[in-house]
Amino acid sequence: MDSRERSIAILTGWFTGDGMGSQTDGMQYSEVEALCPEGIEEVYTLEEIRPLCGMSSEVSDLPALLALSIAANKACDVHHVKASYRKYIQEGEGPGEHIRHILQTEASKADHSLALIRTPIHGILKASQAQKKWLAFFKAESQITSSSDLCLQTALLFSYGYASLIEDEFDDALHFVGELADLAKRNRLDERIIAALHTALNQKPLAVYDAKQSSFVLTTLLVVMHTLIAFDSYEEGIKALVMRGENARLVCALYGGFAAGLYGDRSIPERWVDEVFPSPALEAMIKKQTLFKRETIRLEKLAVSLTAGLLELD
Repeated sequence: MDSRERSIAILTGWFTGDGMGSQTDGMQYSEVEALCPEGIEEVYTLEEIRPLCGMSSEVSDLPALLALSIAANKACDVHHVKASYRKYIQEGEGPGEHIRHILQTEASKADHSLALIRTPIHGILKASQAQKKWLAFFKAESQITSSSDLCLQTALLFSYGYASLIEDEFDDALHFVGELADLAKRNRLDERIIAALHTALNQKPLAVYDAKQSSFVLTTLLVVMHTLIAFDSYEEGIKALVMRGENARLVCALYGGFAAGLYGDRSIPERWVDEVFPSPALEAMIKKQTLFKRETIRLEKLAVSLTAGLLELD
């Protein structure tokens, strides 16, 4: 795969992961296990209790809006990005209450994994930008939603991770996560980040976390990297994460982006890709900002157009 193909795979894997995770997001592991003792095989498995399963959330919508802003301006303008996010929360139901509050007031000081939502876009963007310019925009844009240094460092690591998958080929997930651990150490990132990566590399069984712990940025880092090493296919890793519930949308998206970057877009089950679709808020924003006002918007096609806009940036 070339850089374009890897970038498309990352975004397609991300969008599909978000759609799969929609079924169990916010649910406890015991509840998911009781509902689906044989596992979750499809995007619509829990359709009876989650009628809109497969629909994108802010986990996919914000990255898409970030990329659309950059493509429309042919530049990285953090003020335009912030304005786009604020318009988004006025469209229909828009995002969840937590991020709605942050976008309307001020960046969160908590070590919440919400800070990781735009990392695939920053990773793709890095391929077309000088390091200094890219890093300045990354910091400014990330601080729209988070002022936690731990969150920003973890988001930086994830962005570097996606960029590495675009620029280099890796033999396997173990090699990839090992490289991330080395990178974190070289850049003197928070020791807790390095420890979480080494815990993932050691592959000790993961604990079942409560709702508060599951949204903690270090927990998300550990779960995603542990799962990436434990499963050698996109499908099996996603199915394992969906069963965990809790922060399912984000962890499935993060894992999905990394797994698709490693294994290619053919690793993503086509039957899943066919079942995911944009939220009404995202669809409205896309149609206002692009020429595709009368087209049915498919997330798979959106991944292609967003990649083109990011990689062609001067």
